[in-house]
Amino acid sequence: MKVSQRGLVEMNLDAQYKYVIIGNSAAGIGCVEGIRKVDKEGSIAVISEEKMHTYSRCLTSYYIAGVVDDEKILFRPKDYYAKKNVTPILGKKVVKILPEDNHIVLDDGTRIGYSSLMIATGASPVIYDIPGNNKPGVFVLRTYEDARRISEAAAPGKRAVVMGGGLVGLKAADALHAKGVEVWVIVTSPQIMSQTMDRDGAEILRKQLEENGIKVMTETNVEEIIGNKKVEAVRLSTGQTLTCDIVIFAKGVRPNIGLAKDAGIDTDYGILVDTHMRTSVPNIYAAGDVAEAKDFITGERYIHAIWPNAVEQGCIAGQNMAGRDVEYAGGIAMNSVDLFGLASIAVGFTRPRGKDHGYEIISRSIPEKKFYRKIVLKDGVIVGAICIGEVEAAGVFAGLIKRRANVSKIKELLLREDFDYAKVLGEGLIKDTSYFATA
Repeated sequence: MKVSQRGLVEMNLDAQYKYVIIGNSAAGIGCVEGIRKVDKEGSIAVISEEKMHTYSRCLTSYYIAGVVDDEKILFRPKDYYAKKNVTPILGKKVVKILPEDNHIVLDDGTRIGYSSLMIATGASPVIYDIPGNNKPGVFVLRTYEDARRISEAAAPGKRAVVMGGGLVGLKAADALHAKGVEVWVIVTSPQIMSQTMDRDGAEILRKQLEENGIKVMTETNVEEIIGNKKVEAVRLSTGQTLTCDIVIFAKGVRPNIGLAKDAGIDTDYGILVDTHMRTSVPNIYAAGDVAEAKDFITGERYIHAIWPNAVEQGCIAGQNMAGRDVEYAGGIAMNSVDLFGLASIAVGFTRPRGKDHGYEIISRSIPEKKFYRKIVLKDGVIVGAICIGEVEAAGVFAGLIKRRANVSKIKELLLREDFDYAKVLGEGLIKDTSYFATA
C-alpha cells in the first residue's frame, strides 16, 4: 500500500515510512533484517518505549550477576541502525493504531504513517494483586532497566524472595546468589519449571539449587509483602514469615495485545497470525512473544516465547512485508538453563498426559552423574526431549523433530550419554543433512 505526499498532508501526519516496526527486540530486529533481504532502500522506523539500543533480553540475568556489561548485552552494534538505514524512535510509546488510515499515534501526539506495520510489542510480567506489591524493593525482571535496578539493590548480605520457579525466576535466583544475596524461591506448583520440565528432571534441578545454597519451597504462595517504607518481609501461605529486602515477581508474562485489540485486529491470548505472520488486517503483521503462530508439532496456534522463534518470525514477516512470499513452518518450544554448572534443555512437547494419546516415553537417569534424559515419541517420531547433564544431543533431537524422522530402530541409542549426530548418520535416518549442518 502506497501513500502519496498529498495523502500525507491530507491526513496531517508528522512523518511517513514505508515500514513501521513497533518493538526493538528479537522480533523487531528480525523484521528489519527480513525487510533488508528484499528491500535495501525502503524507509524503516523502529519504535520502542525503551530508550536503550537493541539488547539481548535473555542476558538480563547475566547483567545482574555482573557477567555482562552495558556493551556485551547489546544485540547488535551501536552503528546498527545507521548501517541498516533505520530511523530509531526510542523512548516513545505507541498509544494507538488506526488501520483504516494506515497510521499510528505516539504518546506525545506524533502521527506516523506506514505502508506496512509490524507489531512486536512482546509481553509484560504479571504482578499479582497481593498486599504490598508496590513497595520499594519489589521488582520484575523483563527489561534492561529492570535488571539495572535489581543489580543496584542486590548486595552481599541482603535477602531476596523470588516468586516463581520458571526459567526467569531461576535465572534471577542464580544471578542474585552470584551477587552474595541469600535467596528463597517460592513456587505455587509441586515442582520448579512446571511448564517445561517433568517431575524427575525438576527434582534434579531442585537438588542442584539447594546444594548450592538456594532454598526452594514448593506448593507455597506469598500472601503479603510486609514493610513500612520498603520491603522488610513476606508472609507465606504456610503461615511463615521470611525476612527479606528484595522481592521479585517471576510468575509468568502476558502478551501485550492491547494496541492490536483496540485497533480491531483479531486476538485470542495473543495476536492471531497466519503462516505469513500476517494479522487479520492485510498490511499489519505480528511476531514474537505477542503473536499466536503455528506450532510445528500440533499445527495449532501457540505462543512459544523464546528468542530464536521471535527472530525467525520477525525475519519471515519482514520479507513478506517487503513483497516476498515466505511461510513460517512453525515453532517448537526450547528452554535451556545452566544452574551452577548443570545444564538442562527441554525441547518440543515434553509433558504428554500419557499413553491414551498415543505417546511413548522412554527415559534414563544416572543420579551419580546428574544425567537425565527423556524422549517423547509418537508413531516412532520424536516430539519432545529433556536433557540434563549431557545436553549436546539436544540440538540433534531438535533436528530430528524438525525432520519428523522415524527413530524406531535406534530408540535404544537415544538414551546413551554419547548419542550424537554421527549415530543418526550411521543409521541412515537422514538423507538431507542441511538442517544439522546449520543448526
